[in-house]
Amino acid sequence: MNSVSIYKNPDFWIFGPFFFIYFFIMAIYFPFFPIWLSDVIGLSKMETGIVFSFMSLLGIILQPLFGFISDRLGLKKNLIFSISLLLLFFAPFFLYVFAPLLLFNIWIGALVGAVYVGIVFSAGAPTIEAYIERVSRRSGFEYGKVRMFGCYGWGISASITGILFSIDPSIVFWIGSGFGALLLFLLYLASRTGQTAKVLNIQGVNSSLVSAKTVFSLFRMRQMWMFVLYVIGVACIYDVFDQQFATFFRSFFDTHEAGTQVFGFATTAGEFCNGIVMFFVPWIINRIGAKNALLVAGLIMTIRITGSSFATTITEVVILKMLHCLEVPFLLVGVFKYTTVIFSTRLSATVYLVGFNLSKLLAAIPLSTFAGYLYDHIGFQNTYLMLGMIALIVTVISAFTLTSHKRILT
Repeated sequence: MNSVSIYKNPDFWIFGPFFFIYFFIMAIYFPFFPIWLSDVIGLSKMETGIVFSFMSLLGIILQPLFGFISDRLGLKKNLIFSISLLLLFFAPFFLYVFAPLLLFNIWIGALVGAVYVGIVFSAGAPTIEAYIERVSRRSGFEYGKVRMFGCYGWGISASITGILFSIDPSIVFWIGSGFGALLLFLLYLASRTGQTAKVLNIQGVNSSLVSAKTVFSLFRMRQMWMFVLYVIGVACIYDVFDQQFATFFRSFFDTHEAGTQVFGFATTAGEFCNGIVMFFVPWIINRIGAKNALLVAGLIMTIRITGSSFATTITEVVILKMLHCLEVPFLLVGVFKYTTVIFSTRLSATVYLVGFNLSKLLAAIPLSTFAGYLYDHIGFQNTYLMLGMIALIVTVISAFTLTSHKRILT
């Protein structure tokens, strides 16, 4: 790809800021939502658990549906326009619909909230990622380079939201709505440039609609299940490890407040480093191949998990935390390149949402419970050693089960 043409490509400069804004909004929600439920709404831990259970359930339902719809739509913007439109009502929904419903009836509130969050975030985020990855392939720029904008959006939002949330939580929700309007404006610009539409017509992206039969044929393929094995045995194990890493991290400090503050700084610094690595990692992956990129990501995850089991100082645990900025680019870009090389590009959204995101989500339900049990009985570091060994074993197995061959389904 010609780097000069990339930076003159209007789609790059539209969807880069789109990623920045979308992840900025998402970082308003994810880190602070549990605090909002407990401190602002006043829910108990059990009631908070009910809300998260509903959101997990809706995520499981919506992700395969959105994957199928995305592949049917191709480069049409109907679905991401709907997601962006709903984000315009981010503040009104949370402040005037979701919050009162939770206080009126926890079950009704949890269901309604799960539908909204499921559409805009749980299924919405991978849908947007899959859509922009498809645009990047058709418009001639590397996905990793445009995805770095999202890293910066998340990092900046986490810092700003932490300050504003302590002043008035409603402020951050209205910022989210304002940014939702910017998403719609960017989609308007995308339709005005005509770049995506031109490429769509030239390459005939939507000439062959994806059928349910084609989608189900994926699950009769050995290569799909070997990919899912990697996702569950490595990527999901890593997610389970990372779920309560903040609690482990804080245990190295004299007070939880100090630990939380340093963890926040490390997270923000990590996101900025993540963005830098994300910019350069496509160049590396193009040379080593998608399969090797996934294996490198597996080794990095294994080192961080296993290394945490032996960490004894603050410096060591901070360094291990920063490894996250290496793992994410290799995993995320590697997954997209692997799925589009091995499987049909027409099914890229389905493979990503179902083969990657949904399989992680389903596997995390029992694995998170199992890990929580181990944390209570044998401690963080012994549990991390076990998780690290699982990730290492599956990474080694994947060296033989993942394929380097070209597309097997067209």
